[in-house]
Amino acid sequence: MASATMMQGDAVVFARPDLAEILGIWRHARGRVVGIHRAGDAPATVDVEFQGYAILERYLPDLFRPVP
Repeated sequence: MASATMMQGDAVVFARPDLAEILGIWRHARGRVVGIHRAGDAPATVDVEFQGYAILERYLPDLFRPVP
């Protein structure tokens, strides 16, 4: 599961390029994890910042994949 290994500051891209297009973000844009939220038994969520766009808040980490 991506949430187990995703850390604040990690560089990510969308796991599904079509989702990026739906959100109006370039499909190969690199973002950076700027927040991780964990609440009890609920799945962890992440905030991801893409330069030039509003921060995506509380998205499931499985929607992104890490990049080197």
